[in-house]
Amino acid sequence: MESTSWLGLLAVLITTLGTAWGTWVGRTRTTVQEIPEGMTPAPAQPEGTWTVSPEMYRWFQEQMAGMHARIRTLEEAEAEARTRADRTDRLLGLALDHISQQDARMTATGMPLVPMAPELIAARDSR
Repeated sequence: MESTSWLGLLAVLITTLGTAWGTWVGRTRTTVQEIPEGMTPAPAQPEGTWTVSPEMYRWFQEQMAGMHARIRTLEEAEAEARTRADRTDRLLGLALDHISQQDARMTATGMPLVPMAPELIAARDSR
């Protein structure tokens, strides 16, 4: 038999054993789930039933209301930050336009200029 067929057989065997071991570990190992910050643990449910207890329903509603409140707070903060960033961008644009106008006036009068920082030149030219 060629060595490539042995290598292929070995690869299949290792893959099969790894899958079987992973499945066995996944079924036998129990992990304690950490409860995320701001959430309370879910109430116990009756075993072997598909019904949802009133406590579980209330808990779920509270969790969803809390999540929606946190999302609303984040969206409001994002909108405020975006407004602040737009205002800052507009003011920076006005300042760069003013600098360009002053440069043009001084150059027109023959006054020597100190070169602007390359970052300011790139910001001014990108507008």
